[in-house]
Amino acid sequence: MSNSNKHAYFIGGGLASLAGAVYLLEDGGFKGENIHIIEALPILGGSNDGAGSKEKGFICRGGRMLNEETYENFWELTSRIPSLDVPNISVKDEILAFDHANPTNAKARLIDKNGNILPVTDMGFNTQDRMKFLKLFFADENDLDNITIRDWFDDHFFTTNFWYMWQTTFAWQEWSSIFEFQRYMKRMLLEFSRIETLEGVTRTPYNQYESVILPLKAFLDQHKVDFSLRKTVTDLDFADDDNGITVTEIECINAEGNTEKITVNEGDLVFFTNGCITDNSNNGDYYTPAKYLPSNPPSFALWRKIANKKPGTLGNPDPFFTKPDETKWYSFTPTFKGNNFLKLIEEYTGNKPGSGALMTFKDSSWRMSIVVAAQPHFKAQGDDTTILWGYGLYPDAVGDYVKKPMIDCTGEEILTELIHHLHFEKHEQEIKDSVINVIPCMMPYIDALFQPRAKKDRPAVVPEGSTNLAMISQFVEIPEDMVFTEEYSVRAARIAVYTLLGLDKKVAPVTEHWKKPDVLAKAIHTSYRN
Repeated sequence: MSNSNKHAYFIGGGLASLAGAVYLLEDGGFKGENIHIIEALPILGGSNDGAGSKEKGFICRGGRMLNEETYENFWELTSRIPSLDVPNISVKDEILAFDHANPTNAKARLIDKNGNILPVTDMGFNTQDRMKFLKLFFADENDLDNITIRDWFDDHFFTTNFWYMWQTTFAWQEWSSIFEFQRYMKRMLLEFSRIETLEGVTRTPYNQYESVILPLKAFLDQHKVDFSLRKTVTDLDFADDDNGITVTEIECINAEGNTEKITVNEGDLVFFTNGCITDNSNNGDYYTPAKYLPSNPPSFALWRKIANKKPGTLGNPDPFFTKPDETKWYSFTPTFKGNNFLKLIEEYTGNKPGSGALMTFKDSSWRMSIVVAAQPHFKAQGDDTTILWGYGLYPDAVGDYVKKPMIDCTGEEILTELIHHLHFEKHEQEIKDSVINVIPCMMPYIDALFQPRAKKDRPAVVPEGSTNLAMISQFVEIPEDMVFTEEYSVRAARIAVYTLLGLDKKVAPVTEHWKKPDVLAKAIHTSYRN
């Protein structure tokens, strides 16, 4: 049976679904009009976002880090997609050319409460820390179910330069899974030796919505892929088969609140983004805090519902989506007229916009960090508008200067706290006079993928017994790879398409940098560096 007559349904409009659609078109022989991407929001991109205007301010809920050496399938995908801005080159080549022209070499990774930029070539480890690391490196990940980072390491570890930098670069909490931490230590061992400069961070020319999602959307539009926005999938029906998994119907609610049912015929495929880290996010503004709205995240509700129908095969969402107080953090995006504030930061750090990396105020009660991207970060900014981005890992803590929990703070109050941590008080009024907006964003489930859990809680990309259903998200199990990355989404989508179609094509393997003698030697040297 030719694949040209089959239909495919993607539940969720994030990167994994867009990638999966590309692979169905190019490798699977599907017609574009037979590929349907169903998204509850009015916009595609999932957690790869970026929005706003010069008049009302810009917003990035977060920023996904790219890495040239380890994002094997992401680069393969983007090598297929034409740039929207540069004729005759791919998105991959566009990103790498921009990054190579704007290399990262951060000079202000950690800042203390007195505003001093700290030397961080010394990771700060003692012998016990190193021994714990060595033990973790060789531990069998199958023995790490439900163990946290705090369970594994002693108190001293959480006072090291390494922890402050590694924690905030990837958004770890002390109660995060040691399983995920081990995966990161291996997969990102290259970055361990340059964590103090973040030279390995690969940057996109603009925010990732404009640099990654829009080119993918344009490519899929050319192939007439069907996008259904403002439509929420509420249930999947399965064939009566105790041992198998075959989706027969997709139930949705459309923008008008009406129920729709889509029949899944024999040969059709269903791809489900089982869990979204930006579910229930909410934005505030300069005068208004973002709201904390953790109830009923839609991707969790659907995952829970279908997992109950097929116990033991479709994973267990509960460890990830039932403790929002452990998985939330608060980000903020300030927009300014002119570049006064960014000039002050450049003079302070020695990094021009785009050449630095995450700056962490290590003594901040909010564990606040900021990053200044190359400007403009949005095409609509123009030359007279600048932005930066920041976040706090401890949003329930009371600020050091603004005596309120971060979760209750307006954009102005967060900016006040930042100005005082930089010790720019004498410039406070001129900075605030240049503000267009500061948009805070509360994300109740942004760290859900790091929660302690059992390995079996994450389903396989194509669950055992499945004839037409694949799971494509940050909550599936892919051996050796690490979540919270663009690579994980693309790899999941590629595995899903090739497996369900039985294609004789290879997914790019995880590059085992952690087994390379030169990488290991650098890591050992770094752990003893002072």
